[in-house]
Amino acid sequence: MVKKLISKLSKHIKIEDIKKHFPKFAIVGISGMAVNQGMLFFTKEYIHIPVKFAGLIAIETSILTNFLLNNFWTWKESRDNTFLQRILRYHSVTAVSGIVNYVVLISLTSLGVYYILANLIGIGIGMILNFIFNHIWTFK
Repeated sequence: MVKKLISKLSKHIKIEDIKKHFPKFAIVGISGMAVNQGMLFFTKEYIHIPVKFAGLIAIETSILTNFLLNNFWTWKESRDNTFLQRILRYHSVTAVSGIVNYVVLISLTSLGVYYILANLIGIGIGMILNFIFNHIWTFK
């Protein structure tokens, strides 16, 4: 099953695509992590919103800022779809990684892991899937 999935993905993603887009995607991802962590910290520590709600605000904010950067920089040459189609597709793809991020954040904090570390772990888990599906679907 994994071999079959890799075979299908390799038809849509070439090594040169990874070399061209992944470094930019990673830089955008790092900026998104900063936005996510900063928003999480700010909403929890200064506005005193519980982690379970602050995490949602942080994730959504980083999804939107990452979309804008990826749209206008990482895949700037990809314009097969309208802006609205791209943002809806991007949001669909990143919603999955956002849900993973949120579940990991809530699960690990309930186990006593510091919320900032738990959030970083959650962010890291969704990164590869996020790249693959945005490359082959959102910005094709």
